[in-house]
Amino acid sequence: MKRTIWIFLTMAVVLIGLFTVSRFTAAPGQSRNVAGANVPAGQSLSEPLPDVTLQYETSGMVWRTAAINADGTIASCNGCAPSDTFHLGAAGTGFYQVGFGIDVQANQGYSRWVQADTLQAGTTDAYCNTADRAGDATAVWINCQNESGPVDTPFFIYLARPKPNVP
Repeated sequence: MKRTIWIFLTMAVVLIGLFTVSRFTAAPGQSRNVAGANVPAGQSLSEPLPDVTLQYETSGMVWRTAAINADGTIASCNGCAPSDTFHLGAAGTGFYQVGFGIDVQANQGYSRWVQADTLQAGTTDAYCNTADRAGDATAVWINCQNESGPVDTPFFIYLARPKPNVP
């Protein structure tokens, strides 16, 4: 009898674990392809990213910055384009767009850093990453998440300009 109970409890824990993992793992071709997911037409998020060679080098000097609230509104802006800065998709997707009003694609020598931040006292377990915004060369796409999946969170974004010889 004890053995049966032990087997039942072990199976229950395994099934709960598998269910939890499957909630945050999408099937190939379905990986977060939702509104705001920054996927160019005809591509899927499940496709591997190609290697690239950037046309221009970055100088590494921070040029423009923005602090963005979890709902996509601007907390602070130095050189960003407020009308092109917002939360993408439904609440809870963790997708944002921050506009800068000029071509800020990586290929043009612009590098970006994004840091999840409470913008006040406290802590957050979120992290974010950036990419060129599909269909808008003047904006950066931001994806925020934590260990449970997508999450809306405040963050800072820093934009470094290209070396001075870039047009």
